[in-house]
Amino acid sequence: MGVLGAARIVRQALIDPLASLPDLRVSRIAARELSRARTFAFDVGIPAVSATYVDLVAADDVDIVYNPLPASLHAQWSIAALRAGKHVLCEKPFAANGAEAAEMVAVAQAEGRCLGEAFHHRYHPLFERVLTVVASGALGPLQRLEGTFTATIGRPDIRWDNTTGGGSLMDLGCYVVSWFRHVTGEEPASVRAEAELDAADPLVDAAMTAEITFPSGVTAHLRTSMRPEGEPERRLRVEGADGWLEVANPISPQRGNHLVIHTGGGRTVGPVDAGNSYVHMWRAFADHVAHGTPFVTSGRDAEANMAAIDAVYRAAGLPPRSA
Repeated sequence: MGVLGAARIVRQALIDPLASLPDLRVSRIAARELSRARTFAFDVGIPAVSATYVDLVAADDVDIVYNPLPASLHAQWSIAALRAGKHVLCEKPFAANGAEAAEMVAVAQAEGRCLGEAFHHRYHPLFERVLTVVASGALGPLQRLEGTFTATIGRPDIRWDNTTGGGSLMDLGCYVVSWFRHVTGEEPASVRAEAELDAADPLVDAAMTAEITFPSGVTAHLRTSMRPEGEPERRLRVEGADGWLEVANPISPQRGNHLVIHTGGGRTVGPVDAGNSYVHMWRAFADHVAHGTPFVTSGRDAEANMAAIDAVYRAAGLPPRSA
């Protein structure tokens, strides 16, 4: 594993989970500043440092590149890694926009490399249970979904900067869009949206609400905010003709989650305790690379997710993010 950048997420998303996965190891890291890469490598025990991103993606001791750079740099450096013969797992949001995502997928296909988006929650048994309940028909035909992800994002932060791919829909709403697409198994047919704009950067959505209709007729309500008035919220609700389910904290379930399933047969309530979502994700990606097993947040899934995000921005009167 080679790591592009010494972002805060690296320890949580990669270093700590890999302690449970002995077949994967981080061999080197590169950062915008060499001194920062050296300090980070020393702190977490990464054995080598590359002077530049170019050097890292070309390194012989790297099979997989993990890309947690700002969204505006995801396409550039993921493509560079793919063309250097590396597999790539890219942090969310996958790219600055759908066009970049499509280019990343095309390069991965041309190079015969694996490419995925790091939606770790999707690999946790909590989300798998949600999908199993929906697929079982216990809720009846789906009718309505509601997804909320709000978090207080302080300043300065790249998520408040349009040029780095900022915005509440990009950073938070990308999860909600993915929930909707995976629960319904469909892509949006129509979108209505309204953005609350940031005074300092009118191209950044401080908050976003959207009504999404899917081809089957299922409707979904999305709400995100980087400056919520109340307590931050992470919630998914799925309603069918015969019942409903609701999940608190589907994003990082290892930090506490709560699932309620209500049907004519009764009601079940409680957490799904099944380990670290990042461990599940990395195990799935390693199996995908080594054995060709499916990886459900593949590049093609990520391309579709970015296309849906672009559609929400356009519906709100904003342009998709640009690199």
